[in-house]
Amino acid sequence: MTSAEPGAGAGPDAEALRRKSVRRMQVLAAVLMAAAAAAFWGASRLTWATVSAEDGLSPQRAFEVNGGDWSPWLTPLALVYLAGIAAALSVRGWALRVVAILVAVGGVLAAFPAISLITGGADSNYAADAGSIPDRYVVLYVDTNPLAALVVLVGTLFAVGAAVALLRVAKGATRPSKYTTPAARREEIETQIFADYERRKAAQTETGTPAPETTTGGSGKPGAADDTDSPDPTPPGANERMMWDALDTGIDPTDPTDPDRR
Repeated sequence: MTSAEPGAGAGPDAEALRRKSVRRMQVLAAVLMAAAAAAFWGASRLTWATVSAEDGLSPQRAFEVNGGDWSPWLTPLALVYLAGIAAALSVRGWALRVVAILVAVGGVLAAFPAISLITGGADSNYAADAGSIPDRYVVLYVDTNPLAALVVLVGTLFAVGAAVALLRVAKGATRPSKYTTPAARREEIETQIFADYERRKAAQTETGTPAPETTTGGSGKPGAADDTDSPDPTPPGANERMMWDALDTGIDPTDPTDPDRR
């Protein structure tokens, strides 16, 4: 096995690993967004408070206030998250960053009523309005359900986690080549040089063309090959930067007869 094989496979393998990592983050973000939608939808169906009230004409009555009435945006937010899964898997770049920010903001806004319910209890007037209790009733007390608020907070954590995953996807999917590390760029250059070297060697083998020898060429200088007969030793598409980087790694890209010494 020649040394060209590891060099030639380094770039594609690194790119394949990067794409796999990006795809994994996309799947994780989609799962977290679905979990957040399920949490918000479930919280909207739970009973957030039980209001005990009486009107002076009939016995005391209990009114239940569910999450959809207490926080009217929970159900629409769950539907938006479900629709946002498709957007998160299809958009790239700054559009994906905007989606990530909206996902995080929606989760944080949904948490405010839940935090208020846990820390400060329930305001009787707000509970009466949320439960559509007739004005003739006088609220005696309000019994809250902290479990419903905890479900919302769990959904908020899912939403923030999905936003972080989407930001990582946006960073990995839009990273330009100029921001790659020198080691990664060197591996890419080695891959191109080795691939071109193998193609030229295979072409010479198929056509039976002997390798150019070091002779006195048309320029009259000893050691120079004839300019009219020798092929261009510079790999196609290779620029001066690539040639110098190749030489730094110990490769002579201008010599098609260079044996596999690495």
